[in-house]
Amino acid sequence: MTEHSLDVPLKTASWPADPLPEMPLPAEQITAGNPVARGTVVHQSKDKKVSCGYWTCTEGEFDWDFQWDEFVHVFEGEVTITDEYGNVYSLGPNDSAHFPLGLKTHWHVKTLVRKYFVLRTPEPFEL
Repeated sequence: MTEHSLDVPLKTASWPADPLPEMPLPAEQITAGNPVARGTVVHQSKDKKVSCGYWTCTEGEFDWDFQWDEFVHVFEGEVTITDEYGNVYSLGPNDSAHFPLGLKTHWHVKTLVRKYFVLRTPEPFEL
């Protein structure tokens, strides 16, 4: 048996108290309505290339180009996502998805979305 020594302790998290901190969408990416995004990173790997946290967004539409690999699990709400190839995906409670680095998308948030995310970034993700 090998002994392991961690220089950081195990960390746990639950959904933080609402409202989450503001995580505004760039105004030039909003295409309809007034979606308000909020979120927080709750954990990061030592090299800061893997981050996870919670995100919410109110109704509206926006364009989003992924600058990282993102894995999501939706807890609540409904969103339709159209990718640059014309593929349409609907996500709701208990759905999960992977958005690869470089993917260009259009989001139509139909009802308040609450999701958990995991990001893998090419460079350290500074908060």
